[in-house]
Amino acid sequence: MNRNFNKIVNCGDRICATLECNGRRLASLDGHGYVSLDAVKRALLDKAGRYIGMAVLTIRNCTQGWRDVTAMATMRRPVAARETAVGAAVPRVGAQYLIPWAS
Repeated sequence: MNRNFNKIVNCGDRICATLECNGRRLASLDGHGYVSLDAVKRALLDKAGRYIGMAVLTIRNCTQGWRDVTAMATMRRPVAARETAVGAAVPRVGAQYLIPWAS
């Protein structure tokens, strides 16, 4: 299989893409108007919201007939509410993140 060809996305191409994490589909899209692979990835990440772990990104260009499958590791943690009932900002406790694969 020759993987040395350019995966080009044109504005009129029909793109079908999914983002899955831990066997669960976080986001999918099917449409036209994407000008690059980065635009498709950005749209999927925006739709997926916050998640933690390894995700599989599958992009298919139905018009040109190619498919790209990419693994993405991310630490997009949910944002905790940082305000109390009175509206005052809560001070942050702790400033260091644990990176499991680095210890």
